[in-house]
Formats: sequence, structure tokens, C-alpha cells
Amino acid sequence: MAGKTKTKKEVKFRHGLLAFALLAAVMFGCVVGLGSEPQIPMVAGCAIAGAIAMYLGNSWEEVLTGAMKGVLDAMEAVLILMCIGMLVGTWILSGTVPTLIYYGLSVISPELFLPVAFLGTLLVGIVLGSWGAAGTIGIAFMGIAAALDIPLGMAAGAIIAAAYVSEIASPLTDGPVLCAAIADVSVFSLCKKFLPIVIAVCLVSVGLYFFIGSTLGTGMTEAGASQVDELLSALDQFYAIGPVTLIPLVAMIACIVMQVPAIPSFLLGVLLAIVEAVLLQGADLGVAVAAANTGVVSETGFEVLDSLFSTGGIEEMLPTISIVILVMAYVGILQHTGLMQSLIEPITSRLKSFRSLAGATVASGAAFNVLLPDQYPAIALSCKMYGDAFKERKVPGEVWSNIVNSSAGITSVLVPWNTCSIYMVTILGVACVEYLPFAFFCYLYPIAVAIVAVLLGKRLGCWTACAEKPAA
Repeated sequence: MAGKTKTKKEVKFRHGLLAFALLAAVMFGCVVGLGSEPQIPMVAGCAIAGAIAMYLGNSWEEVLTGAMKGVLDAMEAVLILMCIGMLVGTWILSGTVPTLIYYGLSVISPELFLPVAFLGTLLVGIVLGSWGAAGTIGIAFMGIAAALDIPLGMAAGAIIAAAYVSEIASPLTDGPVLCAAIADVSVFSLCKKFLPIVIAVCLVSVGLYFFIGSTLGTGMTEAGASQVDELLSALDQFYAIGPVTLIPLVAMIACIVMQVPAIPSFLLGVLLAIVEAVLLQGADLGVAVAAANTGVVSETGFEVLDSLFSTGGIEEMLPTISIVILVMAYVGILQHTGLMQSLIEPITSRLKSFRSLAGATVASGAAFNVLLPDQYPAIALSCKMYGDAFKERKVPGEVWSNIVNSSAGITSVLVPWNTCSIYMVTILGVACVEYLPFAFFCYLYPIAVAIVAVLLGKRLGCWTACAEKPAA
């Protein structure tokens, strides 16, 4: 005899809210209260969402199917994250990253420190991502700031703001990769779409850093000059520094301009870096290939360099990949069992215009970073919650995913209990409340996106063909 089919209950707003609220409570308690990484709270969130779905009449097979569909949506992002890991390891070994750092440090002075720290960290962040940039060149800049008697809160603010530019504008970082995967758009197209706003906010930030720097004096202390000279000398000693080492970077930029798909572009950058590591830096071919998998372990004996350049490789990206997979499994369960729709429909049905939808998206991204103290759930949930509403208004994926990322992707570091802020406080040694006022990009950019959306509405530049919700 066939088993009796279980009758499904109506999925209501309170069910979706319960799945979200319990995840927020577990995540907050574990990450903030216990200091754990977000993976285990996300496993608990998946179990909670699955239990609620089964209570409503879904079978285990339906819950599992939802989780698997969510993970499948993230597979391109996972592959790109692996490519990014390979790129970081090989670009360090090839001299590409050392050359960027060398050129940045060559023009340092007290009055120029803040803008140089911002621009230098920005360049490295484009390659290494926000955490990689802060944990490498950021540490070096903090040491120089201390030697130059620059207030450490100012220095950390400039470094963190620059690092998080990559979370908006770099196709090599995980935030844009995740957004692009969920929105089903090219990560290169996503990063280019709001580039004028990014550049404008960066210029404003640089101007503010120049103004602040002009009040800090004009002479470099002997200790500061000595530290910069030592670092430059070490870079010159252990790496062949020169414009030719930037060929992999130039090739990547050319790929972006020509709209070459992301994964082939990354693999080209890795291949060129391996060639340069062997021919220019004298690395063994086996070591260069291994750097793509396990990263680089710098053993120069120069402490600052070894700290800067011991990173990269696929293995370095595995914690991030595991978070992305678990987040997307959770989102898949919510979406496949109707919990997501029950949660977002009462919200989005009240957002009649593009302006209100864009404003709610920006506000929600920041709120998610407060309630779910990690960047990835904030990005994924924002994309899934508002994506369909934007699509109804015929807003291109590159546009609405940028609106999502403008807040969810970078406000995390402004929340003291968020994992992003905790990492920055740990690595740079400055409290969130001290660096927050000087992390200009992290709050000016969401404000700029919201203002542009409100002012232009459906005339959002040449990006949106029709932004108002069609009449029923």
C-alpha cells in the first residue's frame, strides 16, 4: 500500500520570519557570544529552516532538493573563488603584488600617508580582497603610521575603507562573485556597472584624506623613514621589481574590457603569473604550480615581508567556500519550500516604486549585517529577497545586484560584532569605534547609491530601461 500523502499547511509570514529570526539568534549567539566562525551557526540555520519546512508538510526529499538547488546556484561562485585563490598565490610569487606595494611605498610622507595608504591598499585589495589587503599591506601601513605618529584610528579607517572598495569593484573578490552568481550575471559586468559611482566616492574619500593629512605635518620622522627604506630594500632584494611584473594585471584588465568570461580570465592571469614566477623571479616550476593550490609561504627572514606574502592558494579560500555553500543551502531551503516567499511578499508588495525598493534594499543590507553578523548571509538574503521584485520592474541584474552589494557588501565592517569588523580589529589592533569615522567609503558609497537611485528613479542613467513596477 502506498504511504499516505502528508497535507501541506499554508506557509505564512510568521513561518518565514521564524526561520530568519532563529538563524539570527543562533548566529549572533555563536559568533558574538562564543566567538565561533559562522559555518556551524549556518548549519544550525539550515536545520532550523528544514525543520520548519517539514512541520509545514514538506518531505525530507523536498528540503534536501531545495538545499542542493541552492548549492548548485553557488557553484560558479565556488569555482571563481578557487581561481581567485590560485591568482593570489601566483601573483605574489610572480612579483605582481610586491611591485604594487613597492610603487605605493615609494611616494609616502606624513601629509600624503592617508591618501597613499588608501590608494595603495585599494590596489592590493583589487587582487587580494578586503581581508587579504588589510592583513598584508594594511599591517605594513599601520606600522608606518605608528612610526610617523599618525593617529592609528585614522590610518586604520583609510586602510579598511580602501580594502572594501574591492568588495564592490573587484571581480577577484568573493562579495561581487557571490552577488553575480545569484543574479546570474557576469562578475565583470557587475563590477563595471556602477564604476562611475565608485570612482566618484573614491575621489571624495581621497580628497578628505588629503585634507586631514595636510593637518598632520610635513616631516617624516627618522624612524618612519627607516621603516619605509627597510621595506623597500627588502622588496628590491627578494623580488625582481618592475613594470614587466604587472603583465598579469594588465592582461586581466584587458579581459575585463573585452568582456572575456571570468574563469578563463582568471586562468590566463594564473598562467602568466606562473611563467613570470619562473622566468623573472627564478622560482622552480613545481613551486610555482604548488603556489596555486597551497599558496605561498614566505621565508625571507624579513618579518614584515613574510607576514605580507604568506597567503593565497585554493586552500586559503576553503573557509570562504564553505560559508558560501552553507549560506546558499539555507537560502535554497527557504526558496524551495515557500518560506522565502512568505517572508518577502508582505514587504515587497508595499514597495510600489523603484525608489522605495532601492532604498529598502540598501537599508536591509545594513540591517542584515547587524542581525546576521557576517557578510555572506547579508548578501545572499538581500539578493534573494529583492531580486524578483527588481526583475518585475525589468531592472537589469547588473544594476540590482550592485544596489544589494552597495550596502550588504561593505557595511559589515562598520558593525563591531560582525565577523568582518572583528577580523579588522584583530589584525590592525584598532577598535571599530576608532576607525569607523575615517572609513569614508564604507558609508559614503551606500549613501551615494541611495541618493542616485532616489534622484534618477527609472532614469537611472543608461542602466535601467524600465524601473517602475508594471500595473497589475
